[in-house]
This record gives sequence, structure tokens and C-alpha cells, in this order.
Amino acid sequence: MDLMQDSFLSFHKHYGEAGLSEEKSVMVLYTIARNLSINYAKKFSTTREIVSDEIEFHSHNPKLETRAEYQDLEDRLYSFLGELSEEERSALLLKNVEGFQLVQIAEVLGVSVSTASRLVIRATEKVLAIAKRENLVPD
Repeated sequence: MDLMQDSFLSFHKHYGEAGLSEEKSVMVLYTIARNLSINYAKKFSTTREIVSDEIEFHSHNPKLETRAEYQDLEDRLYSFLGELSEEERSALLLKNVEGFQLVQIAEVLGVSVSTASRLVIRATEKVLAIAKRENLVPD
């Protein structure tokens, strides 16, 4: 899948039912595409090819286990988003997933910057409380 498709899928997944205006949708979609491009460039520029005859393909690899644990944690955290209000969920995703600044979040949601800040803080606190309830983080 290419970056353009990833951009549209991410937009649809996180904002498909947000009811954004066309102008705000274009802004969000552009930011998603830009961030995916940056992440891809970073990943591509740091990839190194390892040439070795000593690699065992069936060996125990703790990095793969850690990656799977992080993926499981991410999936569980995304499931917690259902317990947030639509505005809180949108604000949290825009801030932490899409990398928006508070001014941009305020524009997308049609609220003041201080309200956007409060939404992000409240959503973060709720997700942390849910994570504690689910024993994902220590008390």
C-alpha cells in the first residue's frame, strides 16, 4: 500500500464520522499525508542492510516480542478511545497520532485554543485512568 492510500485510510479511520467541513478535512488530510511522508522518510533513511551468513532465521528474537507487545498495547489503548466523547477522542488523536498543534486542533474542532487544550488534557487523563483500571500502568 502506498502513502496516499495510507493517508486516506487513516483519515477515514479516525475522522470518517467527525463531520468536518471540506476545508478542515483537506487540512487534516494534508497533515496526515505530510506526517506519513516524514515517518516514511525517517524509516527509509535509517534502514541498513545486514549481510551475514551467521544469521539464524529461527532464533528467539526479543525485538519481535517487544514489537508485538507494543502493538498489543496500542490496540488496547485505541479500544479505550470508545469511552471518550467525540470531541475528546478527536482532540487526543489530532494531538498524539497526527501531531497537530493546539492551534490546529482548535481550528479543526471549531473551538478556542484553551478549550482544545482542556480537551486534550481531559482525554489524556481519562485514557490514563482507564489504563490503570485495566492494569496497564501501575497505580
